[in-house]
Amino acid sequence: MKDFVISVNNLVLYVSLAVIWLVAIVSLFTAGFLPALGIFVAGTLVWCIVSGFWFVQSATYEELRKLNANKV
Repeated sequence: MKDFVISVNNLVLYVSLAVIWLVAIVSLFTAGFLPALGIFVAGTLVWCIVSGFWFVQSATYEELRKLNANKV
């Protein structure tokens, strides 16, 4: 079950990054270059922070699963 949750959350993370970039592209044509650049940079930075925490948690889970598998 945890593997399914990890794969769904990874999918959600990448879809959210695509949405951030899409909003930045749309705002490039509607609001101008600097607001679009701000959305792109700030959105990508926030996404990197969130996904970094998520990927570290996923990797920690995988390592713990390997350690528990060796005990059995």
